[in-house]
Amino acid sequence: MKKAIILTLLSVLTLGTRAADYEYLVFTLNDGTTQAVTALNLAISVDNDNLTVSDNNGTQLASFVLAELAKMEFSNDGGTSTGISTLSADKLTTDEATVIYDLNGRQMPRNAQLPQGVYILKNNNRTIKVQIK
Repeated sequence: MKKAIILTLLSVLTLGTRAADYEYLVFTLNDGTTQAVTALNLAISVDNDNLTVSDNNGTQLASFVLAELAKMEFSNDGGTSTGISTLSADKLTTDEATVIYDLNGRQMPRNAQLPQGVYILKNNNRTIKVQIK
């Protein structure tokens, strides 16, 4: 069954996106570990319960037991992105449309000195999570 899901996923990935648009194909295992391979000129094969990734010269780049494979996705950062970036206070602009919430969903008072913690800042069409240290 898992083999059929992987094959379906492979065909959807092939139809829905082009590997040439991405630098890496990232594999995530059930234990959370990841392995990235260059997305150019890949050959992916499934044999019994194993998925093998090779380059166009036939050199094996990676091999996975299908039952241990949680997901695979194309990426431009090799799966190293955490989604966390640093934003300095001098680059953060607020206006009347800016609303700040704590993690319990309570709106914080405007122009209040906020204690250390994590907050949700909403401004126009943008929502970001900020941490005050």
